[in-house]
Amino acid sequence: MKRRLVLYGALIWSAIYGALGYFWWSGGGGFPFGGPNADVGMSLFAGVTADAMAPVVALACTAGVLLAAAALWWPRIPAPVVAAYGWVAGASLLFVFPDVRLLQNMAYSLRGYFGLVDWPVLNQLVCVAGGALWIGVALGSARGGAASWPWRRIGLWATAVAVLSPLPYGTQRAAWAAGIPMWVDQSFVDDLAADAAAKGVSELGEYSLPLLCLGGALLTLGLAQRWGRVFPRWVPVLGGRAVPEAMAVVPASLVSVALTVTGVASWRGLLAGDMDWSLGGVGLFFLPWGLSLGVATVAYHYTRGHVPATPFTLARPQPDMRP
Repeated sequence: MKRRLVLYGALIWSAIYGALGYFWWSGGGGFPFGGPNADVGMSLFAGVTADAMAPVVALACTAGVLLAAAALWWPRIPAPVVAAYGWVAGASLLFVFPDVRLLQNMAYSLRGYFGLVDWPVLNQLVCVAGGALWIGVALGSARGGAASWPWRRIGLWATAVAVLSPLPYGTQRAAWAAGIPMWVDQSFVDDLAADAAAKGVSELGEYSLPLLCLGGALLTLGLAQRWGRVFPRWVPVLGGRAVPEAMAVVPASLVSVALTVTGVASWRGLLAGDMDWSLGGVGLFFLPWGLSLGVATVAYHYTRGHVPATPFTLARPQPDMRP
């Protein structure tokens, strides 16, 4: 039943986004890729036009609709075909279509500033939703061996990396918020403070990014701890109850995607010489941060119960009360 719901979701998403693709192909407005802000986001599609990309979007989504419909109503379709499309489409939508603006606006929104949110940014969220659905289809279509993976051990190591990775960035941002020019000129720190003030961010709010790094690290720690599965007794009303899986998996997955995309862009920009190492050097940690958070989230999903699982099965675990 769960696999069919994911297939229905992927079919509906592909039909709607495919219709947008045909609309852009026909000359309709609102094409969200390219544009003046694409370079700022270090997008892979900075110079793309609707004439070049809209046909790809339209035809790829049409193929997705046909495959999802066939998987729902024609059981003879080979499962590996559906899984292969799901992996390619899902990975593209999650890690190729979004850019740095996704993480940028997530950070600004938590600071109470939404002035940079526009249709291209919202479109990236739409793409992430579609990618999650198609990855779900791929996981539900493929089958692996009977041996279970040591997800508890994998999760512990991945959680440790995900907790430590934000420390360099958080340390640098805390120094800048305090007016200390860590690895940069004083003028840069002054300009950064002036920009924050222009956006309505208070002096205290300038510490929000390092505090978010610290808070994110603490929440990530919960992916491998008992209190991440069961609310502590001191929590009002919810104390002793199982933590809803979606409460941890959904935000962790979204942040993992945004961090990974930003990390890839940082590596690309630094190695190509398009980014100053004094400014973007700590961005090298975003890639291991995002990848380890994603692995820790998958491990959390499987270690909530006693169901043996491999990366190619999507069993629904029962709440696990073990530490």
